[in-house]
Amino acid sequence: MQVSERAVQELSRLAREELARGEFLRIDRAFRCGGPRFQVVIDDRTAPLDSVIRLSSPDGDVEVTVGHALVQLLEGITLDYSEEGFVFGESSPVGC
Repeated sequence: MQVSERAVQELSRLAREELARGEFLRIDRAFRCGGPRFQVVIDDRTAPLDSVIRLSSPDGDVEVTVGHALVQLLEGITLDYSEEGFVFGESSPVGC
């Protein structure tokens, strides 16, 4: 997975300003029309097979948790940030 500079900056801002004690950022599945997609969520429970991705930004490092099952699904995908929120550029989009 690739992460744009804009997405890293917003993840860093979220981690600094929005997370309560014990919470962390997670990339998770979001089932929508056309099959599985991805989303950034705030979570407070880890799983034994979670992976942590460390991203560097000018404001400091930010960690994002990804479940083991999603690591391969995220290959070839770019996470970006726009006015609409986080956007996952999926390598093979599918329609309804």
